[in-house]
Amino acid sequence: MFGFAFDSETELEIIALIDNVKNIESPAAIIYRTVRLINVDNVSNLISAIENAAKIYENNGFICLLDDKKSIVTKTFISNIRIVKSQKNNITLLGQIWYHPPGYHKAWKMRLNNEIVQKNIWKSFRKEELQGWLVYALHTTTIGQVKENISIQIDGNEFHNLDGFFCTLGEEVNGIGGYFGRGFGALNDCLCGGFGVKTMSKLTWINHQRSKKIFKTKFDKILQIFADHHVKVILK
Repeated sequence: MFGFAFDSETELEIIALIDNVKNIESPAAIIYRTVRLINVDNVSNLISAIENAAKIYENNGFICLLDDKKSIVTKTFISNIRIVKSQKNNITLLGQIWYHPPGYHKAWKMRLNNEIVQKNIWKSFRKEELQGWLVYALHTTTIGQVKENISIQIDGNEFHNLDGFFCTLGEEVNGIGGYFGRGFGALNDCLCGGFGVKTMSKLTWINHQRSKKIFKTKFDKILQIFADHHVKVILK
């Protein structure tokens, strides 16, 4: 379930409940486009509120994913909201949307349904949804005791692209649904002491030849990042 709330300096107030939202995700971080609100609980009230807000100030709001208690678990910012279509209980909004990547809400819904209970759940995601999983992991990874001089092992047969590598790495370092980078810059930041690891001493990469073939020059880039942080990489 989703909810709509206007942007506010105080705690957000959900003014409409929505069964589902279409077009809420995109690979682009910020984009001007439409989103479709499916089965809004009180269409007339939401339309009136948005139209009145547009007359008073630059109307900005959030489309929020809610849990079963109707509490906000994550939200997507939308600015300059305009209603372009209303039909029965569905509303199409136009605005500048700060998107999460595809797969992000799918991961959150699985979490709310207690379905992320073991490693490699991300393997059920399509290739284009893996960045969504990684952003979800970034937002939800809880850091407990900081680890020092850890050694981990990854298997090149367990992932088929660069995003899969980062999904695997995150879970090997920080457990189920864990995060440890989603790109080269983020990996470097994590190895600088973020996300639960002060130092990493060794990475064993079995079946690395498969990864090298898939990643091409990016494979050497990964090795260089680990070398820059004095991590011994053993290739098998």
